[in-house]
Amino acid sequence: MLETLTQRLRAPLNALKFVANPWIRGRDEANHRAWERLPEELRRPDQIFGRQQPGCAATYHVMERCNFSCTACYLSNSANAVPPLSFEEVKEQLDAIRAYLGPWGNTQITAGEVTLLPVEDLIRILRYCHEIELSAMVMTHGETFRDDPTYLERLVSEGKLEKVAIHIDNTQRGRRGMPKNARERDLHFIRDEFAELIRNTRARTGRPLSAAHTFTVTEDNIDDVPDVMEWVLRNADAFRMISFQPTAAVGRTRVEALTKLKANRARLWRHVSEATGTSLNPQTLIFGHPDCNDTSLSFVIRFGDETQIVEVVRSGAGVDRAFFDRLFGGTFAGFSPDGMSIGEATARIVGRLLRQPRYAYEIPGYCLYRAFTERAWFPRFLAHVARGGEWSIHPFATIAHHFMSADELDTPTGRERLEACVFRLPVDGKMVSMCEMNGSGLRQELNVESTARRRLPQASGV
Repeated sequence: MLETLTQRLRAPLNALKFVANPWIRGRDEANHRAWERLPEELRRPDQIFGRQQPGCAATYHVMERCNFSCTACYLSNSANAVPPLSFEEVKEQLDAIRAYLGPWGNTQITAGEVTLLPVEDLIRILRYCHEIELSAMVMTHGETFRDDPTYLERLVSEGKLEKVAIHIDNTQRGRRGMPKNARERDLHFIRDEFAELIRNTRARTGRPLSAAHTFTVTEDNIDDVPDVMEWVLRNADAFRMISFQPTAAVGRTRVEALTKLKANRARLWRHVSEATGTSLNPQTLIFGHPDCNDTSLSFVIRFGDETQIVEVVRSGAGVDRAFFDRLFGGTFAGFSPDGMSIGEATARIVGRLLRQPRYAYEIPGYCLYRAFTERAWFPRFLAHVARGGEWSIHPFATIAHHFMSADELDTPTGRERLEACVFRLPVDGKMVSMCEMNGSGLRQELNVESTARRRLPQASGV
């Protein structure tokens, strides 16, 4: 009998061991290094950099070329002449990122348009990410997937890809079927294609795939933001995040695409909130410098003909703020499910809760409090569920990334932001801010250097 009980407990016990393995220590060390780099004034209770996340990173030059000619673009004018990196060179970048972020650090596989690589090459890169424990997200305009849906399917099934970000907006030039002078609502048929592709890829592969929608904001399309928000909320089962990126004066961005949106940050967020019917809190959390990102975390709850948006931390709600600051600043500091199975993640959650017994009553108490504050619709939801009606709950993140233009880098605030930057790339032995990469001319210099280096053997007859 004891042997049978031991066998039945072996799997959960093995999962519980996970809470003390080197993965945890490696992530904690990366977070500690990030926290130590953070200026003292930014070490706030709602700061997740160095507590929950040690930052994120990206590749470059993997395939610097792009077959679009968007009006807003961070690539240099020489990007399309830059040869793709060899696999060994890509590995060097990924190894540097792994050393910087620790295990399962969030890593964007990007450059120009990485899906212009043969699918086997990109699969090889993704497999290496998994081998060295990096959580990879492929950044793409997605047109390759429209032309060949099996490309994405193979990245998921063979490359173990679990995250993809697809960029769609009316600044793009080269998109098949895109109407001339399109408004954002005119592009919903393209968004619909990608939403179905995400759902179908999950179904065919049987593997998880999280998708983000990235979107360049210009003076021309800022008033279309509510249309885009409404679309992503309707499709929150497919796209779990939208990232708005106001245009910065970098790269080969055309003059007519430049805006003064940085001075209209509030205007952008008003449009974001308009689609939700509530004033979303843009400071659910602070990730690095507060001028760099606006972030709202919420749940999209659908039942019957209703859609309700439930924010994690509402503006001005001190109870919300105190509860989550205590939860993620203490018991769940450093927790991330990346790289874990459901069983392992559940075991870690249970293990952390067991170390703090007070949560046995604090979490249910807070949930009851939130249900009471949502009493205008929550009883209808419960009644719908009790009748056996269809319903869904999906986590959703709304983010605005405010990248710096070239003239902002050397200002006092610009230098502060570079020091606290959470988004970096490995360049010549150090991790460089993405804003510095794109705004200082460094990307152009690296393009020229990379192109010359690959031509050198031919020129010398080697």
